Amino acid sequence: MRKKILINGKFLLAALEGMPRVGREITTGFDQLLERPEYQDITIELVGPKGTASQASYRNIKIVETGSFKGPFWEQFTLPWYAKGTYCLNFTGTAPLIKSNGCVVVHDAQFRSTSKSHSLKSFVLYNLITTVVSRRYKTIITVSNYAKREIQDFNVTRRSDIHVVPNGVDHVLRFTADPGVLGKYGLADKGYALANSYIYAHKNVKTLLEAFSKGPSDFPLVLFGSSKREDYDAHGIPVPPNVKFLGRISDVELVSLMARARMFLFPSTTEGFGLPPLEAMQLGCPTICAKAGAMPENCRDGALYADPFSAADWADKIFALWSDEAEQARLSAAGRVAAERFRWLSAARDYLDILRQDA
Repeated sequence: MRKKILINGKFLLAALEGMPRVGREITTGFDQLLERPEYQDITIELVGPKGTASQASYRNIKIVETGSFKGPFWEQFTLPWYAKGTYCLNFTGTAPLIKSNGCVVVHDAQFRSTSKSHSLKSFVLYNLITTVVSRRYKTIITVSNYAKREIQDFNVTRRSDIHVVPNGVDHVLRFTADPGVLGKYGLADKGYALANSYIYAHKNVKTLLEAFSKGPSDFPLVLFGSSKREDYDAHGIPVPPNVKFLGRISDVELVSLMARARMFLFPSTTEGFGLPPLEAMQLGCPTICAKAGAMPENCRDGALYADPFSAADWADKIFALWSDEAEQARLSAAGRVAAERFRWLSAARDYLDILRQDA
């Protein structure tokens, strides 16, 4: 008998980063795997709010739009009515509270371990829903052994049957670097360090800013992401003059900038997986990470590590690497090797094997 799996498709209406990217990449992998003989016993349908069908196209997965709600109301009221008893996969850590037949992907426990990074509303909502569904749903998947321990240690759920399926990182190989991007932003080839820009406390960008204030003014730090210079000013975090803010950028721009950066820097104090440093490593960009979260587990010897709470240690590591071409070459090669372990199609296969057993 064919098993039916329903996918909670709300992620298709979200920005393509973090958890929504995982949903998109794994679902695309499902679509490819369903053409293989060994998966002919599975039927997959993706259901979402109005507007979902225009966001993706699959050969073997039907997309259904239903209901007039969006966001949490759609997920808590429309989705369970549509799903009824069907096994449902939820990629973004939340799921209908009244169901239990399905799978929830819980990426980390940051809503507890880094509560200062979240608004009170999002903390209460996410904490409540994720905690309840993590204890009720038949199947729980997370993205690293570190995330599994964090979920258990912070008592999101203490169950021992959490499956670990790492994300992929090879999506960056689908994009061709655009040589015009450096000129667009006034950057020189191999003449800058690159990092994410998020004001959230656990992203720890303030440590990078302090580190760059200690070094030569002609070593530029280029930040991309949602947080601007004014956001750091508003939080009383000094920004040295050798820092450039790009704002949000496209995937092509990201690949272009990572491929031509002198180094990529990732100072987060906790991450359930740590996708950005692995993206950089996959593209051969020498990378320095905080020795924290899942980064040592996933990046292994493909990156250098710095104390997340010491700007002096970051400054030492950054400016030593800046002038050491041999170490840059070693990290470029070692980073690619470490990143090769993470492939979206392999992750999708692991998901399907788990879901087929539990559905």
